[in-house]
Amino acid sequence: MTDKPKPITVWAAMVHAPFKKVIAFDLLFLGLGAFIGAGIITAVLIK
Repeated sequence: MTDKPKPITVWAAMVHAPFKKVIAFDLLFLGLGAFIGAGIITAVLIK
């Protein structure tokens, strides 16, 4: 019986980033979004 090579899935081809780096970027953009959202809400309330 011969072993066939496993086909490369979409996930295996796309995901190369380490998990900690993904979480760091996620928290960074979450923080930026919170500041931008707070600024927009402040601008709306002050008008």
